[in-house]
Amino acid sequence: MYNNYGFNPYYSQQKFQPIANQQPQQYMQPIQPLNTQVGLLGKIVDSIDVVKAVDIPLDGSISYFPLTDGSAIVTKQLQQDGTSKITIYEPKTQKEDMKFATIEDIDKRLEKLGFSEIDDLKEDLSDLKREFKEIKSKLKTKKED
Repeated sequence: MYNNYGFNPYYSQQKFQPIANQQPQQYMQPIQPLNTQVGLLGKIVDSIDVVKAVDIPLDGSISYFPLTDGSAIVTKQLQQDGTSKITIYEPKTQKEDMKFATIEDIDKRLEKLGFSEIDDLKEDLSDLKREFKEIKSKLKTKKED
């Protein structure tokens, strides 16, 4: 009941077995979760028709299917109503290179514009102003009568 460090209250509770009767101790290995997922679900396919035929997980997770020619990525997902939804993602085609106008380009365009139309508009506006003034003066004279 005494050891080098003093009294051991657990000494009487410890049970000893003879070494000859001891069996090899078995260690339990930790259980790995079954649904661990590393990366994305899916595989590389040749065509969209292959995607339609491939089975996908029933838990609603998205499966990705890149086409071998690199033209698109197709996703397939089970919907709540039991149907599967297939979505196709295609790269955006690039439009022709953007061209920026220089000051010289703008000056050339301005020279080509016909300013005679603007002069005509100015004349029309001045005519309208005169007519409004005449109408206004007529209305004043009628009110005074």
